[in-house]
Amino acid sequence: MSLLQLAEHAVFDDTDEAGVILDTRQSVYLSLNVTATCILQVALRHDTADEVIARLRDRFAATDETLRAGLDSLTAELGRRALLATATRRESR
Repeated sequence: MSLLQLAEHAVFDDTDEAGVILDTRQSVYLSLNVTATCILQVALRHDTADEVIARLRDRFAATDETLRAGLDSLTAELGRRALLATATRRESR
């Protein structure tokens, strides 16, 4: 199970580097910048926060703390907008 899973009503499109998530319940788009898109792509493919941070470290010149803060921020925003599956889990720090 990947670290993040989108809700069934959330459709993610990342064709132009910067991504968009469509909430099909409300017909509302959430635009993601390039960094958030990359974080989401990686979090959808890996099982733990440590794996996600390791993969992001290869792409960004940032500290692990900064990368984790970005992951936490994105997760919180997607959760606030009810775009994550209820089964999404987070690895404790």
